[in-house]
Amino acid sequence: MPVTPSLAEYLRRPLQYRFNTLQRYLLVQNLFLSGLCLGVGACIYLLQDLVDNLDVFVQAGVGVGVMATFFLAKLPLILSQILPAAYLVSLIVQIGLLVRHRELLALQSGGVSYAALVRFYAVYGLVWCVLQLFLSQGLGVAGQRTMDRIWQEQVQKQAVGVVELRNIWFLNGPYVVNVESAYPDQGQGKDVTVYVYGEGNTLKRIISAETFQVQGRQWELQSVRVYETITFDVYQETSLYLDISQDLDAFSILQTRFEASALSLFELGRIISYLEGTGSNVERLRTVWHMKWAYAFSLLVMTFIALALYTLFDSVYLNIALGLSIVFLYYVLFVLGVSLGERGFMSPFFGAWLGNFFFGLSAGALLVWHFMPDELSAFRKQ
Repeated sequence: MPVTPSLAEYLRRPLQYRFNTLQRYLLVQNLFLSGLCLGVGACIYLLQDLVDNLDVFVQAGVGVGVMATFFLAKLPLILSQILPAAYLVSLIVQIGLLVRHRELLALQSGGVSYAALVRFYAVYGLVWCVLQLFLSQGLGVAGQRTMDRIWQEQVQKQAVGVVELRNIWFLNGPYVVNVESAYPDQGQGKDVTVYVYGEGNTLKRIISAETFQVQGRQWELQSVRVYETITFDVYQETSLYLDISQDLDAFSILQTRFEASALSLFELGRIISYLEGTGSNVERLRTVWHMKWAYAFSLLVMTFIALALYTLFDSVYLNIALGLSIVFLYYVLFVLGVSLGERGFMSPFFGAWLGNFFFGLSAGALLVWHFMPDELSAFRKQ
């Protein structure tokens, strides 16, 4: 009876994997080329941004250290924006060097087919997708907030006050909650009223408190007064814990006219869940949520595009020109799909992934056509 490998063994296999000589060579070479392309692109981007904003920083009397912090915080956002194009160019140049130096021909003569390179680069592209997701949704979001804080405090000289939310209503399980004043950064508020409902939407009691403190998935109410609607009893408590798991940060983002694209996937997902519970239209937010995933996986699409181009042409210069043209068309289709998804002309998922689907399937079809079995070669010649 065959023994089925456990989950731990499946998780252990990638850690035990060892690169062969060819894979190490391709990995090191592409990391160098990708770093070179990213470095050149980031320097051009930063130089242009520095020229545009230097006068503003000088007039505001901002020091060199603050300026360096501002642009350093912006670096992850810049890298995430130019990464798809830079990665595609690096891959085209690398494969072009393999072709020019007859290394690809030597590999094929030694029994290493082009399909082996496709498999390696497909896995390699998936790793880049994960890195892009971390870069854009982790470091990029944190850097964006640091930039906004520096720009507001150091350049525009605006003091950042405490965020106060007023007159909040929400539903959480059997509770209908009304908060007069809440401070999300401090996790507390004052003047809260909780309406507790039972079976058949019957109002069982009304709980009012002068202040409250958020403690994980519970709220601690202080100076509590409880009104029993069935027995008409009234009594007071020093403190009372209720299982309320509502996150006040969602209200903070909503009431400050947030920009959905500036939020991380986790934050945007929380807001979508909350708004769905209130019956609000979340088509635009869902499109942005899918867009973040789609843009990260554009690295895999760029991998297939670079590999597919060399099934048609061997010239590195021609493929670079075609690759950059395809990147431009990809961005056009990507923005068009997102716009259609936000306006409800197509589903948020399909709108956000439109560019990936079109160019990914096109490049995949070229690769499949290139690797068709011999018995179908006659059909290919027709």
